[in-house]
Amino acid sequence: MKLLRAALFTLVVLPLAAQAAGTLKIDRSRSFVDVDVKSTVDSFTGRLENYDAAIGLDEAGKIKTAVFTFKFADLKTGKAERDLRMLEWLGGAQPEGRFEMGALALAPDGQGHATGRFTMHGNAQLVEFPVNITQSDGAFTIAGAATLRYTDWGLKIIRNFGLLKVDPEVKVRFKLVGAPVEAK
Repeated sequence: MKLLRAALFTLVVLPLAAQAAGTLKIDRSRSFVDVDVKSTVDSFTGRLENYDAAIGLDEAGKIKTAVFTFKFADLKTGKAERDLRMLEWLGGAQPEGRFEMGALALAPDGQGHATGRFTMHGNAQLVEFPVNITQSDGAFTIAGAATLRYTDWGLKIIRNFGLLKVDPEVKVRFKLVGAPVEAK
C-alpha cells in the first residue's frame, strides 16, 4: 500500500510541481553587465554584449538557481586593440566565464547576498556579493555588484612599459530584468 501511494505521488504530484517551476527570460534591452577597470593612466568600462543567463524559479516563484555564461570576446571596452590584448592575456582562443550560484539569501525587502563559483582562465573561485531582487508587473529585477581580484584566477597583473599598471581589482556591476516563463 505504501509503495502504491509513493508511486502515485511520483506519477501525479511531482510532474505537477515541476510544471509550476519556471525560468526567467531576460529582457536584454533593459539589462546590462558592466566591468569597471582602473589603470595608472585611465579607467574604462567594458560592457558584456552577449551572454546566457539561465535563472530557475522554484514552485513558489522564487529564484532557486542561476548559471551565467559568456565569452570574453563579447566584453567590449570601446577600443578594439584593447579588447584583443585582453583576449591574448586570457590565453587566446575563445576564453569563457561562468558563474554558478550556490546560495541566495534574501530579506523580505529583496536585499540579500549571493554566493557561487566563478570560473575563468581554467580556475574556479568562490565569490560572494550583495544583490537586490525586486518584482514589479510580473518582472524580476536582479541588481548587484562584485569586486573581483583577477590574480585570484591565476592571471598576471597587466603592466605596460614598466610604469603603467591595470589595477588587479575590477568591479562587475549588473542588472538583469526578466519575466517568468513556464519550464518545458
